[in-house]
Amino acid sequence: MPVVQLDEALNDETREIARRLFGLRHRFRVGLPENIAALKQRLSQAGSGETAANINDFDLFYNVGNVFSRQTEPITMGELSRSLNVPLSTATRIMDWLVENGYARRLPDPADRRIVRVALTAEGSAMYREIDSFFMERVERLMQGFTPDERSAFLVLLGKIIRRMEQEA
Repeated sequence: MPVVQLDEALNDETREIARRLFGLRHRFRVGLPENIAALKQRLSQAGSGETAANINDFDLFYNVGNVFSRQTEPITMGELSRSLNVPLSTATRIMDWLVENGYARRLPDPADRRIVRVALTAEGSAMYREIDSFFMERVERLMQGFTPDERSAFLVLLGKIIRRMEQEA
């Protein structure tokens, strides 16, 4: 991959912003509401068991909820695997843990009994909504000092950065 050369002032400013963001990363993990903190603890404890491998990532729970929140019907394990960009075996372990802990359920496919569909339970959906609401409140607080034009410009530029990161992934 070719190295992009920035002018020295921009390079120094970029490096300083990246350093400061990295230094603040712990602040994004503090002040969790009690139920979200309890979920995070459960996920952490689950990580010590073999069947829960790859489940202990708190962000993964949010990503699973995000996948389901965009669906109107239960999805197949293959669809979940593709949406999360994980192997089918990992998606299965994730669903095993979610089902065992009451956050998801498996359902038969009405058209093909060989297919199993999955969906969040009411408790799983509620937990996802609370996590999403918590994140959105944090983002809103961070953007309070922005004018509407600054907010719009920031979101356009951040969207470009994210698209570029996704392309490189």
